[in-house]
Amino acid sequence: RRMVYKLIVALAVVALTYFSVFAELTMNGGRCSCLRTTDKIVFGPNQLKTIEILPASASCENVEIIVNLKSGRQICLDPNASQIRNIFQQLINSPLETSN
Repeated sequence: RRMVYKLIVALAVVALTYFSVFAELTMNGGRCSCLRTTDKIVFGPNQLKTIEILPASASCENVEIIVNLKSGRQICLDPNASQIRNIFQQLINSPLETSN
């Protein structure tokens, strides 16, 4: 009888944990990497380490552009900002440079 009681309590705890996590994800729109974005380029090209472009997904409804700098700092760019779009359009249209 005691074992059944412990099992019911354990299942209730698991269920409450599951539903609270699910509710938080639903209310917050998932887990996006970028909490804030900027529409300005606040770094020079020599500071750039990598750029990550994360498409919208089930866990985050936003397209995210994450710039990683050599200093270790991360900057999230606003993918809807005209300056950011223009820069990426220029990158897409520019010929690739090869080193010989």
